[in-house]
Amino acid sequence: MSHIRRTIKRVLKEAAGISFEVREWAKIIEAHVAEEQKKFRASQPKEEPTQMRGRSWSAGPSEEDDEPVSVGYTHFEDMGSENQTDTAYIYGDDLHVTADALEECPGIERELSGKLFQVTLDGEGGVDVKPARGSYITSYDFLDCIEELVEDHMVTQQPFYDDSYEYLYAAEGGWDENDGWGDISWEDFYNKSGGSFSGGRWSNYKPQPTLQQVIIDGQQYPEAYEKFKVDKWVINNSGRIEYDHRESGYKDGEYTVVLNMPMSSIGGSMLVHEVKHAYDDWNRISKGYPSINDSWEVQNIYTPDFERLVLGGSYKLSPMLHPIIRYYYLGSKLETPAYLENEYDNAGFTNYRDIAKKLMNFKVSNFTNKKGEPAKGLQDSWTNMLIDYNIPYFRKYPDVMDFLRATEKYFNKRGRDIMKRIDKMRYVHNKPAPRYQSKTYTPPKKNNNKGGNTGGPYGDGLPY
Repeated sequence: MSHIRRTIKRVLKEAAGISFEVREWAKIIEAHVAEEQKKFRASQPKEEPTQMRGRSWSAGPSEEDDEPVSVGYTHFEDMGSENQTDTAYIYGDDLHVTADALEECPGIERELSGKLFQVTLDGEGGVDVKPARGSYITSYDFLDCIEELVEDHMVTQQPFYDDSYEYLYAAEGGWDENDGWGDISWEDFYNKSGGSFSGGRWSNYKPQPTLQQVIIDGQQYPEAYEKFKVDKWVINNSGRIEYDHRESGYKDGEYTVVLNMPMSSIGGSMLVHEVKHAYDDWNRISKGYPSINDSWEVQNIYTPDFERLVLGGSYKLSPMLHPIIRYYYLGSKLETPAYLENEYDNAGFTNYRDIAKKLMNFKVSNFTNKKGEPAKGLQDSWTNMLIDYNIPYFRKYPDVMDFLRATEKYFNKRGRDIMKRIDKMRYVHNKPAPRYQSKTYTPPKKNNNKGGNTGGPYGDGLPY
């Protein structure tokens, strides 16, 4: 394996881990998809917009209304509107921390890191946010700020997760003069709104079809193609955000990259992250070495069952095992290059250096009792996981203490390596570490308008 890593390092043309070939293709894909979206919308029957009553976070209630605009999201559902529920989950690391939140709640990033939150909608616009089982916060004073970040996450149509870690989106009722507030699917709502606001209020168009796929002929862009030779880019509309390494590779003599992500939000650092995965895989395959899909890591650790665990299942299995499994993903050699690109864009989105610190400081003793034995229930949870989930590397360790000792050694080493990579990238590219001025804590004002939203949309969304 060492000779493969050395070869890959030689062929990767990077500057301290940052691939500008990746960024060039990401810009091309974003512009190409935007143009295809424009053509697609132009091909649809034109409908006159009607006003839809909805939330406003900037303009406030219209003076023409008798009542303030207060109706919020009523439920969660998937893109096909088949799975509807009032409860979903979101990782604190997936929430975008705004400047206002940093000012009002110093230390909120630390409170969010590694935590899972349960979000419940009451059907009338009310939102309840609380730490999920196994997650804790030091002070419930942070919940007001966290709720605002969750509402921002909803209004920008970022995904939440169900118990099986399938994507869910916040949806709300649509106004009908005869029936009042009725159900409207997430997909129809987004299509009706066109993803934008008008005068602080959603513009309501009749449902229109969604562009499901964009295919890009890579050779139409010869300069980018020469550096990163992808013959065909296939972008599929999806509730997931992923580079599909199982479907990518040489197909009928053409090198094909498959990306799955919501067609409405393709671009920014999220897209760079997934294109970086594609770039790493291309460097392997084009040189005749095993693809990501055939690598030791994917075959022995990052199996489909591991994906189920790391992206939602582990918190139900065991609150103690959940963060360990999640850090096996975040600190993996497959994910580090992509997250380094995100750190280059904006360290505030991932705070990957903080993740590296947690890996460096991982200790077995945090999972044992005073006698040095596994914490109560930990061995049983571990045994059940080994039975129910096919992860060959984990099955090497029937005794959870043996697993924890191996994990401590691995995490500590990975943490040091990631830290060095981040520091080198910042030095080479003159990217100083973000500095936040500590401020006196002032409790945020209560949001009495449960249906409203106190934040605005933000730019890049990161995958996990």
